[in-house]
Amino acid sequence: MTTAEKTGQAWERLVAQARAVPIKTMCKHLNVELIRGDNDNKGESWYGVCPLCPDDSYSPSFHISPEAGSGTGLYYCRDCSTGGDSLSLYMAVKRVGFPQAVREAANVR
Repeated sequence: MTTAEKTGQAWERLVAQARAVPIKTMCKHLNVELIRGDNDNKGESWYGVCPLCPDDSYSPSFHISPEAGSGTGLYYCRDCSTGGDSLSLYMAVKRVGFPQAVREAANVR
């Protein structure tokens, strides 16, 4: 196996590890406060103030569904129309690119 193949495989493992961080864990790491929503037989729901909206926004428009997506959860904000998985949330809040986000988020626990 060549060095390039080993490096590629190591990168793929790191990306998989970063994408496996549950959305609630990522929110806690990013200091996003959440409150539990009503259980309406659609699974667990959590709401909070969006960390991506302007600072004068205090409405609980940020919503996460921990079971959605690949099982690690998804987020969506009704006010700024952003959404995605835990890695895209990390990239948006920290304002970093994909490679840096993967390296940093892979260590979030």
